[in-house]
Amino acid sequence: MRRDRVLVALAGGYFAVAAVGVVAPATAEAVAHGRVWLLLTSALAAQPPLPLAQVGLTAAVAALAIRRVGAGAWWRAALVGHVGSALVAYALMLLAGAEAATREPDYGVSCVLGATLGALMTTHDRLGRAVGVVGAVALLPVSLSWLGIEHPLAVVLGALSARAAATR
Repeated sequence: MRRDRVLVALAGGYFAVAAVGVVAPATAEAVAHGRVWLLLTSALAAQPPLPLAQVGLTAAVAALAIRRVGAGAWWRAALVGHVGSALVAYALMLLAGAEAATREPDYGVSCVLGATLGALMTTHDRLGRAVGVVGAVALLPVSLSWLGIEHPLAVVLGALSARAAATR
């Protein structure tokens, strides 16, 4: 019980820092050159022109997910979805020779949102599943680029992570 309260408080802190917008986004090129900490810190970066709206939406969906799957499962889904989707997308860009894309800023809040939507898809709750599915479909139009492929990857990884947590 205390652990969940701490994780919920940490989630609140995460969204407060993300709302301030003081963290720079990652790039695949920077990560490939050893700046791997950017994989974590870029989860605090939201894309302009409406970063506060993106953070607010992600926080609201995360609150629903935390109530449905638990704070620990949400944190795992967010971390696995955000970092995992970035690593897969970066590897695909490098393998495909998409060098211009490797220099594009990668704002991570959208992948936390995608992973959260994936986690919601695993619930036995109709509202949770509906929000997860509708939200994932709504992300598709902004997923049609090298970096955009992270969104559906984050959804899948978030769902897999939440499902694995539920079977423990």
